[in-house]
Amino acid sequence: MSNAWLFRGTNQVQGRRRIIHQYNTGLEFLRYGRIVLGDKGGSIDVDSQDEEIGFVCLKGNGNINVEGKTFSLGKYDALYMPREGRCKITSQGAFDLAEVAAPSSKKYPVQFVRFEEVKKNPDLAKQAGFEPYARNLNTLIGEKNVQASRLLAGVTFSKDGNWTSWPPHDHSKAKEEIYLYIDMPHPNFGIHLNYTDFKDMEMVVPVCEGDAVAIKKGYHYNVATPGTTVGFLWMMAAVREEKDRVFTQVTVQPEFDGRFKLF
Repeated sequence: MSNAWLFRGTNQVQGRRRIIHQYNTGLEFLRYGRIVLGDKGGSIDVDSQDEEIGFVCLKGNGNINVEGKTFSLGKYDALYMPREGRCKITSQGAFDLAEVAAPSSKKYPVQFVRFEEVKKNPDLAKQAGFEPYARNLNTLIGEKNVQASRLLAGVTFSKDGNWTSWPPHDHSKAKEEIYLYIDMPHPNFGIHLNYTDFKDMEMVVPVCEGDAVAIKKGYHYNVATPGTTVGFLWMMAAVREEKDRVFTQVTVQPEFDGRFKLF
């Protein structure tokens, strides 16, 4: 039985498309989609129904109108829309959004997160780890800044040639996760690893910009190739609403536990 699933080139879409969901993986709660408006812009309507949705701007600029308010998003800005919400996404030019979703039984307020403000908050923006696994960790939708039922999301960037998300860790008892690789222009690539058995790794694959890995279970991490960096949008959905929505709740692989600082 698979514990992780690889999806190539998820950025190669136009309009709105749900890419990773409960019907093409073993994930029960976490879903990922992409909304891409081209150079001429356009508009798309979204109805969240029974899901809470987080929108994260990856490229370009655009607006999201929800509950009578209009929010302007630039790179890495995020917007949380609750269940039973409706919004209109518009732009005059290129606008690329990641859509992170999970079912929710509760309705929270609409919340806007500007990346520039995240970078000023030491609870949300951190230099994590040490050489050679140092990285820049930014929480966009977290338990400390956004009310939500299940969703957590943020962006992480390695230093040149460094490992990230090290040491190997797993949080399958509490959360499902997707890594979406971003800001890795061709020919840059990294290596993604995922396994439950250290001696029999399930996934050791090169990953490029737009590739996504859905993780149900297993220790996981990645490494950048020399002279390049790895960037990824991490998305999580808590198994138990609210109770498991804790970013730091993880299990480190026993062989490495205590030897390295994860956060």
